[in-house]
Amino acid sequence: MYDSRDVTTLYFLVKVQSRGLYASNCWSFSSHIKCSSDKMSAEFNKAAEEVKKLKNRPSDADMLEIYAFYKQTTVGDVNTDQPGMLDFKGKAKWNAWNGKKGMSKEDAQQKYIDLVEELKKKD
Repeated sequence: MYDSRDVTTLYFLVKVQSRGLYASNCWSFSSHIKCSSDKMSAEFNKAAEEVKKLKNRPSDADMLEIYAFYKQTTVGDVNTDQPGMLDFKGKAKWNAWNGKKGMSKEDAQQKYIDLVEELKKKD
């Protein structure tokens, strides 16, 4: 259960963060401290750069997975209409991204990082 200090701390963090003065997403509830992954974000950004430098182009299936995890991390669930049936590339990308619907940003980031590491090993 939460005590009043935790609620006060959460309220303060939300107010400060809403004004753009607080960069970290750390929340404390009865000694359970959870921080949104600043470290993981750095790893994600690093992986996003590394995937561009692969010697061998990943397969189309891997490219769709990379795209889908990237979009789920940076945007969240699909927020656009499905492309028309003659836009094969756009439709494949939309379907891959839509397949990640409901996945959390943290899970998508980790899966993106893991996939890039796997591709680097194959490279």
